[in-house]
Formats: sequence, structure tokens, C-alpha cells
Amino acid sequence: MLRRLLPVLVVLSLTACGAPRGAADPLRAARQHIEASRCEGMNRHAQAVAELEAALSTDPGLVEAYYWLFVARRALGDESAAHAAQAALEEAVAAGRGGPAGRYWLLRLYQETGDTEAVTRTLAVMESVAQATPSDPEAHYWLGRAFYETGRTEPAIQAFQRTLELRPDHGMAHFWLGQVYAEQGRLEEARQELDAALPLLAEKAAAYHNRGAILYQLGDLEKAASDLEAAIQEDPEDPRSHYQLGAVYLARAIPVTPFALPDRALLEKAQAEFNRALELCPGMPEALIGMGNLHLLEGDAQKALEVLNQVLERHPDSVQAWYAVTQAHAALGNTSEACRALDQFLSLSPPAEWAEQAGKVKEQLGCP
Repeated sequence: MLRRLLPVLVVLSLTACGAPRGAADPLRAARQHIEASRCEGMNRHAQAVAELEAALSTDPGLVEAYYWLFVARRALGDESAAHAAQAALEEAVAAGRGGPAGRYWLLRLYQETGDTEAVTRTLAVMESVAQATPSDPEAHYWLGRAFYETGRTEPAIQAFQRTLELRPDHGMAHFWLGQVYAEQGRLEEARQELDAALPLLAEKAAAYHNRGAILYQLGDLEKAASDLEAAIQEDPEDPRSHYQLGAVYLARAIPVTPFALPDRALLEKAQAEFNRALELCPGMPEALIGMGNLHLLEGDAQKALEVLNQVLERHPDSVQAWYAVTQAHAALGNTSEACRALDQFLSLSPPAEWAEQAGKVKEQLGCP
């Protein structure tokens, strides 16, 4: 049961599509700085600004850079500079630069500001453009991205499928269609889309990561590990891939037969990956939960509780943490605490399979 309840992370790609090679490297670095800044105690927005300004000095028409510059400037508290980045992006889009991609990044910017009217207006323009240019795969692709961003899943699927009808080798359309399928639980279809995407993508780390996470859910742990190792080779500093590889190693370490001991070598590999994830992203809840599950598998429930309580202090609504806490208290014989944790777990509306397993545990513990 532990294997099924290990948290699974499927990431969104921030990969640029169609950016000139000279500008793509600083833009990619800027996105990585912004992503890293989401971790506790890390603020690399100033580095992101430097990379974005370098990208724009090479290509002032790189519209995506204006969006990330807005995000970074705003995070630094420089509202005036953020407003200037917004104005530059609006001016570029009004002048027709960037095409459908420019409108998409403008829509994302309006979402950041909470301007729902502008989001709706921009999306309507993108729909009109796609209808007026039915044979333009990029218009449909970016419309799909806009639909996805605004939570309109079925129209997003249709837009990505239309893109692929027009251009079957559109790697990013395959990637994002796989992303949507994965979120819907259509795992085999998601894997097929990522199979198609990978040979077509210049930046492959997110696709390898996502396919690895999907293979994990499908139970193909060896192939999952192979994909996640490939993701780390592509991007050694992505904590999500290190965490997810650790989760795969941990699942593989679980004994197949009753009373057998977990695989010590795989436990050590899992711990190394969780530690690396935490080095790259201090306080990363997924990695801490993974470490808690590892301590449980080693039989050290008290140590597991210490780690898991760190997660709950910052993320009290973590279903994975509450379930692991249930296991830890049960292992220590703290039945009342285990039942309380289980009730908290169930109150957070976990996935149906998890809720069913929790119900069985509740009966085993004799919870009221």
C-alpha cells in the first residue's frame, strides 16, 4: 500500500517554443531561476532579471521574456519596472510581434494581475484568430495553451488535436496533450503522447520527467527510473526529478514477499535523491514526505514523524503527509493519534483509491 500512496509529481513544462537559439539560453536560465525561487529561503529573481535583459538585448522581439521579466520584477517588489515590462509586452502584441505566442504570454500576465476581464478579452481574440486561420498550427497550439491555462480542458484537447492534424511533428502539442491526459488519469494515452513528443523536442527534461512519473503510476518502475535519470542528465538541478527518482527507488525497495526486508541499496539511492532534492529546494514538501516514508520503511516511525510534522507545519492540507503520519502513529501503537490523523486525511477529500484504503485501515485500527 505504501507504493500506491507515494506522492507522484507531474510537472508543467516551461520550455520555450520557437525562440532563437541565441536568446533561448538566457531565457531558459531565467525560468530556472524563477522556478528555484519558489523554494524556501531562495530568491534568485535578480539573477532572472539579468538573464532576461540579456535575452532581450539579443532579441527585443522575444515576447515571452517580457512576461517573465514582469514576474521577476514584481517578485522583487519593483512595481514600476514590472509595469514597464507589462507595457512592453502589450506594445509588442499590439504591433503584431510574437503572433499567437505573444497573446498567450499576455494572457498569462493578465492572470498574474487578476484582470479577469483582460484574460477573457485576450482569449476571445485568440479564438477569433484560430477560426480565421484554420490551417495555422501555431494559432491552434497557443489557443490550446490558453484554454489549458484558464481551466478549459476539453477545448484545450481539441485545440492540441487540431494542431497535430495540421502538423503531426509538433512536439510541444504532443507534450501538452500528454499533460492534459495525465491530469485526467488517461495514463496510457499520456504516455503515448510523450513517446511521440520526445524525439521532436530540443529541451527534453520535462518530457522525460513526466513520462517517468506516468510510468511510475502505471507500475513500470524500471522504465520510470530510466526516464527520470534521463531527465536529471538533461537538467541536473531540477529538484522535482531528483525527488521523483527517489520515490521510484523507494517503491522498488519495498519487499515483494511478506516478512522480507527492504532492499538496502535501493533505500540508500532513494535517500540520496531526496537529499539532493532538498539541497536544491530546501523544505520541498514532496521530498520530505518521501524521506518520511523512507524512515517508515526502515522501521523508524519516530524519525518519520519528526520529518512529516515539518511538512504539516507548512502544509497542513497535505493528504500524503497525513496518511504517512497515520502509518507512523499506528506503528508506534498510538491508535488514537493514528485515527485522528486518518480522519484529517479523509476530510481533505483524497483520491477514491486512497479513501478506500484509508477505510480499510480505519477498520483495522478500530477507529470510531
